[in-house]
Amino acid sequence: MNSDKTLPARTGTELSVIVPAFNEAEGIAAFLEILFGVLRGCCTRFEVWIVDDGSRDDTWLRVHAVHEHYPELGGIRFTRNFGKEAAVLAGLRQSSGAAVVVMDSDGQHPPSLLPEMLDAWRAGEAQIIAAQKAARPSDRLMERLNAHLFNTLMRTMTGLDLSAASDYRLLDRRVVDALLAFPERVRFFRGMTVWTGFTTKNLAFEVAPRLAGSSHWSTAQLTKLAVNAITAYSAKPLGLVFRSGLVGMVAAILLFLQAMYSWITGIAVSGWTSVTVVMLFFGSANLLGIGVLGAYLAQIFDEIKARPEYLIRQELDAAVPILKPDNAR
Repeated sequence: MNSDKTLPARTGTELSVIVPAFNEAEGIAAFLEILFGVLRGCCTRFEVWIVDDGSRDDTWLRVHAVHEHYPELGGIRFTRNFGKEAAVLAGLRQSSGAAVVVMDSDGQHPPSLLPEMLDAWRAGEAQIIAAQKAARPSDRLMERLNAHLFNTLMRTMTGLDLSAASDYRLLDRRVVDALLAFPERVRFFRGMTVWTGFTTKNLAFEVAPRLAGSSHWSTAQLTKLAVNAITAYSAKPLGLVFRSGLVGMVAAILLFLQAMYSWITGIAVSGWTSVTVVMLFFGSANLLGIGVLGAYLAQIFDEIKARPEYLIRQELDAAVPILKPDNAR
């Protein structure tokens, strides 16, 4: 791929980097220093967008303070925490690059991988360059357990194996335009990029230690993300509810036949234990089924309301340098 042919005429930006941030005041300045050091060595026409997802610390103030040192740096500050998916969407809408990279602000997505990602994209090897985790040596036991449960649930419910996947990926402008054309408001960025079907190349990286602080993802937040991701990406849980209903129907028929046999032969009626177990099982199955249906109804409810995915409180503009051709006077 010749990237010069795909550059948007509006700005001439080759690369846009989107960085969602939530309560990263301690490490955001150090991260930006590393990021800009790498970008200025591998790309001459780029922009960086920090999307502050309603941080409750001084993240926005730190971004504002270093803005004058990085003219290519832009920022968006939400009115409150709308979630990472909304932050990624805001960044995609703001980006103008022929290629767009999404990465975390905690330093665990190493900027040093960017030159390799760019080279693969410039060579036309793929429209999506996805960074995959080779190891997570810095994660604590609970973080690893949460990640394992999330990936297992996603693999079971959607068929997607996200055990090594991450949101750290480079997207060609055609992929970005396709994602922005999707009408749904409840989104799962990782799954949607896979769904597009564009050619993908995987690059392995080792997850680096956080520059500062600790992970903001709790078990409850990962559970909510998993529910939203599953219901937004797959209808498989509805099929499981249907199959559970079929199992219940077969079990009911077998119990009816057993009762009729006992009545005809004069055998004593079975004890309360079996009846209690059956009632508890099917009562729980009914509640589970209602819960699954409720999750999908909640998604439909959010879509019907058609509220904006996020609200912006403040913005910082980024300036992208335009290089003149060598023969320009």
